[in-house]
Amino acid sequence: MENIKLNDFLEFKFISGLQASPSQTQMAFLVAKALEKKNEYSYDLFLSDGKKHQKLVNLKSKGSFVWESDQSLLFPFAKNKKEDKAVKELKKTIYYRYNLIDRKLEKAYEFNFGVSITNVLNENKLLLSATLSEGQHHLYQDDEDARKKFMEDEKKRALYEDINEIPFYFNGLGFTANMRNQLFIYDIEAKVIAPIVNPNFSVGIVKVSDDKKKIYFTGQDVTGVRKLTTNVYVYNLDTKTSEAIYEDNDLSVARIYLLKDQVVLAGTDMKDFGINQNDDFFLLKNKKLELLNLYRGSIGNSVGSDVRLGGSPSDLTHDGKIYFVTTVDDHNELNSLDLQGNIRLEYQFNGSIDGIALVSNEFYAIGLYRQKLQEIYHLDLKVNKLEQRTRFNQAALKNKYVAVPKEFIYREHTHIVKGWVLYPKDFNPNQKYPAILDIHGGPKTVYGKVYYHEMQYWANQGYIVYFANPRGSDGKGDAFADIRGKYGTIDYSDLMNFTELIIRKVPQVDITKLFVTGGSYGGFMTNWIVGHTDRFKAAVTQRSISNWLSFHGTSDIGFYFSKDQTGGHPNLDTEKLWEQSPMKYAMQIKTPLLFIHSDMDYRCPIEQAMQLFSILKEKGNDTKLVWFKGETHELSRSGKPQARQKRLTEISNWFEKYR
Repeated sequence: MENIKLNDFLEFKFISGLQASPSQTQMAFLVAKALEKKNEYSYDLFLSDGKKHQKLVNLKSKGSFVWESDQSLLFPFAKNKKEDKAVKELKKTIYYRYNLIDRKLEKAYEFNFGVSITNVLNENKLLLSATLSEGQHHLYQDDEDARKKFMEDEKKRALYEDINEIPFYFNGLGFTANMRNQLFIYDIEAKVIAPIVNPNFSVGIVKVSDDKKKIYFTGQDVTGVRKLTTNVYVYNLDTKTSEAIYEDNDLSVARIYLLKDQVVLAGTDMKDFGINQNDDFFLLKNKKLELLNLYRGSIGNSVGSDVRLGGSPSDLTHDGKIYFVTTVDDHNELNSLDLQGNIRLEYQFNGSIDGIALVSNEFYAIGLYRQKLQEIYHLDLKVNKLEQRTRFNQAALKNKYVAVPKEFIYREHTHIVKGWVLYPKDFNPNQKYPAILDIHGGPKTVYGKVYYHEMQYWANQGYIVYFANPRGSDGKGDAFADIRGKYGTIDYSDLMNFTELIIRKVPQVDITKLFVTGGSYGGFMTNWIVGHTDRFKAAVTQRSISNWLSFHGTSDIGFYFSKDQTGGHPNLDTEKLWEQSPMKYAMQIKTPLLFIHSDMDYRCPIEQAMQLFSILKEKGNDTKLVWFKGETHELSRSGKPQARQKRLTEISNWFEKYR
């Protein structure tokens, strides 16, 4: 059996964008692959009836599409250099149509600004979305001469940013100050674009009714500090008018569902457990909320992995019910909710559901299952059985050693901490092995029994790899996930106690060669750990938090996240935030520490790494900062292929240096 190699991810296929056709008789999805030399990802568009799958067209680096009808699909595309130039330099958007009947590709639409087709409403109307400043509406409103003049002025304005609101940038999007998410109706015959919100209004969630005559959306007029709560609106296509149908602005809305002419919201008031409080379900009637189900469970998928690229819907409506993915403990389940408020477990998926679709009254899911890479599965809800329907990744791990996670549980009288161990290839029970503790981000995410490339690679390199879900993790309710004001205390205790458990239960662990790493919250915990114990021989901190005081004003979510999670304000409760900051304990750090950070990471800005690195370097510690240019907080998951190679190489070499 061969070793898994660092660069094997270049051969992985990433499945996303799962969408059923309008009649739900077939589905389309994207299959992406890394292109090492071009340093990008290439997307193929596939069609399937659930059994047979056929490639339609290569979309190059564009990973999106929308069904136009049962016979055609639309997607952004540039067929030649002239069109590519129009998109990149002239800020145009070109959509092509793929006809499923004659298998022909033809140009469908060209828009004078960066825009996405969100829905095809009828034969003559499209719903468009775009993120624009107030001035950028000139791109589609002006004639060519005026448009050209505006673009010349835009180039001059690109030298600076006028900022009078927060957040002013956002991870993965760049600068967002003065930018608003807008919706438009496009009249195909008249070629007229009509906004349906004012230029200062920023749209959130969008849901179109089944008859395509009403558009429901959340959003707000931005007045300096963006709110976490929102109102709900509906636009009537026939009357061309918008109406606020919920104006109390006291709910953080996560989902809008339309079921039998009823509007159902999933959201939280954040009163009991702060911004990470799990959602409840509400009926929206007569501009008031009626509690449908006090759910307080995790809606969506928070099972971590580094073998995904792009997303897919995690909920749908069918036969008078809402079907939604939920995270329970260490895996995903499919639940249903009816209008009487009854929630039912429909399918327990012992892995990760990365997207669902309904085709011919049958459920299909993109899944990570039993240490396999992503495939599409048929879920038989009647007998709780699944069947794998694709084999895109069958060759990628063929004849490779894939470690099977072995479960370990640390028990206290108040809670349990579940975790796993990956044993190294050719494991010898009479031999000692170095061990790596890998800590997940979030903190409100979870590890599960799914394939994680970095950990499998280290197991193939002769490491025992262990990982766990300490308090702060998702899947076990609000109380377990609530570590507000307790960062570095109960979570630190859980991770250290789990480490002691592994040392006791796995005597092959060489206690002189323990290593630790993690990203985001996992990076925070890595910083915290090395400031509070010398137990680990070396550590790697990735996209981390080191100082809550500066994080508050530099992170895209800092102005609300730091207050909520630390329980204090940087000016009013300075000592409280400083007590919870790894920077306070920097002088105690002796462990060799490698920093991995990206300069376009606006979630945990690179200044967080710079601060701690500079102190450690100044006092003579063995430390190094690897600064990734142009990458974001998503480096390990969807960073450019060459950057992902560099990252994992640097981490692995750092451990090898001290092995």
